[in-house]
Amino acid sequence: LPVALREKKFLDVCVTTLKNKGRVLLPVFALGRAQEMLLILDEYWDSHPEMHQYPIYYGSKIASRSMDVYKRYINMMNDNIQKIMDDRNPFDFKHVETLKSVREYDDHGPCVIMCSPGTLMSGMSRELFDSMCDDPRSACIIPGYMVKVTIAIKVQSI
Repeated sequence: LPVALREKKFLDVCVTTLKNKGRVLLPVFALGRAQEMLLILDEYWDSHPEMHQYPIYYGSKIASRSMDVYKRYINMMNDNIQKIMDDRNPFDFKHVETLKSVREYDDHGPCVIMCSPGTLMSGMSRELFDSMCDDPRSACIIPGYMVKVTIAIKVQSI
């Protein structure tokens, strides 16, 4: 699928889930796809004020370190990112809060939570998956490559 269509489908699932009072879990690895998805979400939230009521959380033990690298080396990014840089650093997200642990997550309803690891085998993503998986209103979007022996590949095949 073309990138624009994939992004639209991704955002459609997020928006529909949130409006149905569900939570969206995005198990990701700390670098790469996570930053791309955060850019997509932050930009969408920025242009759709009705979405501001739904928090976006990014949780990973190395999240802040990896974001510092992205912020510092903006000159290594593609032309689209560098154009945004004329106005602001695109990795200074307006609508994303950092979540350092599951204990910091105060479940007050619909939200988007992006956290590691992408495999759902342990850590924050697994804990949140276990707490959310029985809620039919919620969604788990597997955004990247998965290895056959992981929970994420099983979820992806459902």
